[in-house]
Amino acid sequence: MKTGIILSFIFGVFSLALQAQDTKAIRVKADTDLKYAIPVAERYRYPQFKEGTVSFFNAAPATAKLNYNFQLGEVQFLSLTKDTLSLANEKTIKQIQIGENIFYYDVAHGYVERIATYPKAYLVVKTMFKVAAVEKMAAMGKSSATSSIREVNMLSTGNSSVQKLASKGDIVFSKDKLYFLMDLNHRFYKTTKGGFLKLFPTHKKAIEDYFKAENLDLENEDHLKKILQFCSELPQ
Repeated sequence: MKTGIILSFIFGVFSLALQAQDTKAIRVKADTDLKYAIPVAERYRYPQFKEGTVSFFNAAPATAKLNYNFQLGEVQFLSLTKDTLSLANEKTIKQIQIGENIFYYDVAHGYVERIATYPKAYLVVKTMFKVAAVEKMAAMGKSSATSSIREVNMLSTGNSSVQKLASKGDIVFSKDKLYFLMDLNHRFYKTTKGGFLKLFPTHKKAIEDYFKAENLDLENEDHLKKILQFCSELPQ
């Protein structure tokens, strides 16, 4: 069982348009137990736990029914007693395969899913629920959308155990995606022009020219795949 960790979310007030989100915003009433706040269908990567394999650096692989929990940012498995538990000792994990999807664990970034493969790199994504807004309580016990606090703490004790959020107002969650470049040695790079230049250092001029010629959105998954495809087709 994993030891308790504090996940601290520090956000300013920003638009709730949630353009590039997979799901609609989820509003949680004040003092709601977060264990039940986000519906199960929204909480997990897959509708049901799926057969998967955990590969380790220095041990034999293990098979189990696995799923990725967006709320905790953890890969979980079903025990023999059907309890939902989180994987521990993540540093020893080389990769996790759930169905046809591959996940990796990185100390700095947590779990990421591989979404595209190229000769020298992978495009990976970290998906988690984030706090989009926290509303203060107004008069008559109603939540006010006109003001927001800047820091929210959520206590996770692992294995699907989440305690109450310390807030006296409604909380709006959104599903957030953060993309990374990863080389074949599992080193991470930002999805910025600088990140691409570091990943493909022998083609700086061509990549610079490509960025100047193309109108690129570096938060758009299709655009990131387009850049990686271009870089992968440059002469070796």
